[in-house]
Amino acid sequence: KVHEYRDRTQEDPREIEADKYDLNYIGLDGSIGCLVNGAGLAMATMDIIKLNGGSPANFLDVGGSATKAQVQKAFEILNADQKVRAIFVNIFGGIMRCDVIAS
Repeated sequence: KVHEYRDRTQEDPREIEADKYDLNYIGLDGSIGCLVNGAGLAMATMDIIKLNGGSPANFLDVGGSATKAQVQKAFEILNADQKVRAIFVNIFGGIMRCDVIAS
C-alpha cells in the first residue's frame, strides 16, 4: 500500500532509469563516474577518489550477475551525465564476469 504513494516526479530521472534495469544508482555532484559491483567496493572506490582529490559523480552498483544489457545501460546513464568527465570502472572479478563488462 505504501508504494501507491510513490511520486516519481520527485525522483532523479537517472535513478528511475537505472531502476528499470535493476541497477543501483545514486547521483552525486562530482565529475568522476563510477561503475562498480558491490556496495562495499562502490563505497571504497568513492573514498579513494575523494582521498586523491577527485569527486565521484555517482554511486552505480551493477551487482554480481549483470547482463550485457544492464552494463550497456549503466554506461549510457554515466555518459548522459553532463558533469561526468571520466568513468572509473572497478569490478571484482570474483563476483562479476569481466568479459561481460568488457563487451
